[in-house]
Amino acid sequence: MMSIRLPLALMALVLTVLPAAAQSRPAIAYTTANLNMRTGPGTNYPVVTTVPNGGGVTVFGCTADYRWCDSAFANARGWVSGRYLSYGVQGSYYGRPIPNAGVYIGVPLYRRNYPVYTRPPIAVQPVRPHYPYYPRYPYRRY
Repeated sequence: MMSIRLPLALMALVLTVLPAAAQSRPAIAYTTANLNMRTGPGTNYPVVTTVPNGGGVTVFGCTADYRWCDSAFANARGWVSGRYLSYGVQGSYYGRPIPNAGVYIGVPLYRRNYPVYTRPPIAVQPVRPHYPYYPRYPYRRY
């Protein structure tokens, strides 16, 4: 009888740990429109970059109402509107908007203390000195 209880207890432990491990992983989503990525969760924050329609983003978490999601695209990290994200992993929630599927796929929620990212510095072109045109031969040879 003891030999049956131990495997059942281990299986119960594994089944309770697996959903917690699945919830800690970021979700993969695709944009359904050209989407501005911002430094914070709101339109009053500066734009970091624009994610093109169909661009794949990694979602690390969302606000409690899934309106804004902390995401990464290419080498940028910021906040995008959750309304324009659809879940991108094959399965029963594939293609559903993140606000509808987020609860079921385990997207972490930020209740407060949202991370606000700094805007990346704008690449400044070096200033080239302007030299006036000088003729090749400033004097005439005879």
